Amino acid sequence: YLRDSDKFKKVEAQVEQFYKTNDAKDLKTADWTTHEWLHFIRNLKPDMGNPMMAKLDAAFGFSDSGNSEILAAWFEVSIKNGYALKILPKIEKLLTSVGRRKFLTPLYRAMKENGMMEDAQDIYAKARPNYHSVSRGTMDALLNNVE
Repeated sequence: YLRDSDKFKKVEAQVEQFYKTNDAKDLKTADWTTHEWLHFIRNLKPDMGNPMMAKLDAAFGFSDSGNSEILAAWFEVSIKNGYALKILPKIEKLLTSVGRRKFLTPLYRAMKENGMMEDAQDIYAKARPNYHSVSRGTMDALLNNVE
């Protein structure tokens, strides 16, 4: 039912507008809720490239969001787009400060699948002692971590 939402259709129109103009400043986002921002981020192409990612980040400050949901969604798209290297310390900060698998799993998986396994393992080595045992088990399996 969410895919049929008028609000989400408007968000998708703004994503398309961004691709047409390559400019974020005229997007109509003033009254968006977290759900609309998440829908926007999750509808970005995984091959958009650094210049477009940088424009969005500059316009909306995604990499500095105080909302973990937005940060995690943005960082996952950033990893898939190759933008992660520019913001890796911010990704590391999130991964070392949260322990919920709903955030950890997609980010570590994206890193693993997008040529960032060494970075993922380095961050995980720092963060692992603070994760719950269930999260550690999941990430150990995902990152081939052997104690």
